Amino acid sequence: MSIKLKNKTKMKKLFVLFVMLSISICSFAQITDIKVSDEVKIDRIYAGSLSGTMFHSDSLYTTGFTGVRFGAMATYKPASWLSFGSWALVQVDGGSDPWSLQQYWMTLNPTSKLSLTMGSMASIPTEMRPHPVSGSGQFETWSQSQIPGGGLGIKAKYQFTKDFELASGVVFRGDNPEYSARITYKTFQVSGWYSTCDSISASGVAVSLTHGRVFSTFVYKPDHTIADVLVIKLSKKHDISIYSDMGYSFVDKELVRGEWGFLKSFDSQWIDGLFGLGYRYEAKSIAAYLYVHL
Repeated sequence: MSIKLKNKTKMKKLFVLFVMLSISICSFAQITDIKVSDEVKIDRIYAGSLSGTMFHSDSLYTTGFTGVRFGAMATYKPASWLSFGSWALVQVDGGSDPWSLQQYWMTLNPTSKLSLTMGSMASIPTEMRPHPVSGSGQFETWSQSQIPGGGLGIKAKYQFTKDFELASGVVFRGDNPEYSARITYKTFQVSGWYSTCDSISASGVAVSLTHGRVFSTFVYKPDHTIADVLVIKLSKKHDISIYSDMGYSFVDKELVRGEWGFLKSFDSQWIDGLFGLGYRYEAKSIAAYLYVHL
């Protein structure tokens, strides 16, 4: 009798453990907007694996890469007009040392329409790039990466209406300030930047549009680069898209980036990701991707 009771107790413990693990896994797979307290929120926790295989057309051989990224983002809001934000990530790429990125900033909201942010942050144009701690960030296209990254600085945004916003700011590239501004109207954005440094890529314009099944980001840096990424969803039911990622260098006077192909996205309660297949012009190869992330 005692043996049976012990076995039942053991089975109950195992069942409870199994249920707790299942709940934990389900929760972990959807860690976004987690309210820790009235003041602290975990905006997101991210984990993703991106791999690619290149089938070279000029000879019979393949190359490839694999990158794994982990990151988190959180907000501390001690008052309605004051908040502190931070994000950090670490990425491990096969054959190279791990690398990391991080930012920390403070935001003031004098009114419901005006925000002032200062610290290590995304510049105004950088906000047109996908967030590094996200699925789109790890799968960022070459064209999007031509927009400048973040830095130490200050920026201001004013939301005139739900659809219309103006923003401007300055960040430092070394000792040189980079000034920028952006207009946002619904799903259309255009930003420009100018730096006092001597680099020929110190200024530029970026335009982004999302309309229905079409997404595009265009980047122009005078005397340096012109780039564009275009994604068109062919089937909402099967989540299949075609893409084009192109870039021309005015310095090298040639097409330095050219890739065209198909993307099959998938999502579930736990895992999102995609399969990709395209042709990469600069590498003369067929590029095949597998991307899986929380």
